[in-house]
Amino acid sequence: MPKIQFRNLPAELRSHILQRIDERAIKFNDLVRLHQWVASEPTAPDGNWYKDFGSFKLCGTGEFPKTVITKGMTPFGDEIQ
Repeated sequence: MPKIQFRNLPAELRSHILQRIDERAIKFNDLVRLHQWVASEPTAPDGNWYKDFGSFKLCGTGEFPKTVITKGMTPFGDEIQ
């Protein structure tokens, strides 16, 4: 199965995700959890997905993360562990 891509994101997508992280007051400890999860090379599910990191959720489609949302915002797709 393919892995979720973080290193080779298109520049526009990378910029969008970084901007959302900056705007949404993401907690440092949750960014550490994101870093650890990325290092585990998670498998990409088919379709839309999200991963909950506490103060934010990372939402994506297939191999690519697409955006970052905060608590209270509705994620799209299925939650992955």
